[in-house]
Amino acid sequence: MFGVHHSSVSSGLHTFSMWEHYVTGALYLIIGVTAFSTNGLAAIVLARQNTQPRRKYSTLIYFLLTSALVNIGFPLNSSSSIAGRWLFGNFGCHFYGFIGFVVGISHIWMLFAFCIERYVATCHREFYKRMPSIYYTLLFAAMYSVGTFWAVMPLLGWGEYGLEPTGTSCTISYINATDSFQSLIMSMVIVTYSFPIIVSCYAVSKAWTALGNMSDSEKEKDRDLLSEEQLTAMATVFIPIALISWSGFAYVSIYSAITDGGTTLSHLSVSMAPLLSKAGVILYPMIILVAGIRSIPKAESKKP
Repeated sequence: MFGVHHSSVSSGLHTFSMWEHYVTGALYLIIGVTAFSTNGLAAIVLARQNTQPRRKYSTLIYFLLTSALVNIGFPLNSSSSIAGRWLFGNFGCHFYGFIGFVVGISHIWMLFAFCIERYVATCHREFYKRMPSIYYTLLFAAMYSVGTFWAVMPLLGWGEYGLEPTGTSCTISYINATDSFQSLIMSMVIVTYSFPIIVSCYAVSKAWTALGNMSDSEKEKDRDLLSEEQLTAMATVFIPIALISWSGFAYVSIYSAITDGGTTLSHLSVSMAPLLSKAGVILYPMIILVAGIRSIPKAESKKP
């Protein structure tokens, strides 16, 4: 479909030594533990807040939990990296690739949901205050349904899961850019990456416009730990973080699809993509922590 097919890995490319595999495995382990602990702690703190409306932080909590799950496979790829080879067989490879796709795509769409919520919370405030709890559950299910749909496609023959060139982790196989792989990647670039990010940017811009038209007296009434203004600011910052975090996978996939150059990628380049996406999710709870610390005096002042 695109480019010329290569039958073997080009000579002269850098491949990992065992020492480099050890370092990569250690990074997976450190990032995984840190991501789970920080995102989990932030989710627990927000869940314990007494807010108005009651489920004000629900979408953000779901987003944090999904951020933690981006690293759900770290015991598999960290141990395989340390061993220098994939340890969990063909079924484990397909399972790891499937779970990675479910969570990765759902993560982008949960950010989309958080940004849409910012639009509703600021532009349709009365409706937002009356939203029943079931809306949040349905929203969570819908975002994960999107991730599950695209993760199932390689299992049904639209693309396939396989080992990365390092031989220590699994994802969508881009070694051979078949027509199936190329059509899957181009479809995903539009539906699972470009569309949610573009709409998220639009939703946040509308939210800022609504906040700008809100009176200072109305803003003063919001004395929760994180105000609507702070939540909108977070959504604004989260978008470029997500763009950068997932850009490695986007680059590798698009490059492989267009040039059929999956076999020409070095071990370093294909390792940076998952490490970048897994490390990026640590920034979200850090931003929430900073915003929360700055808001503690305001939140304390609303207590009787």
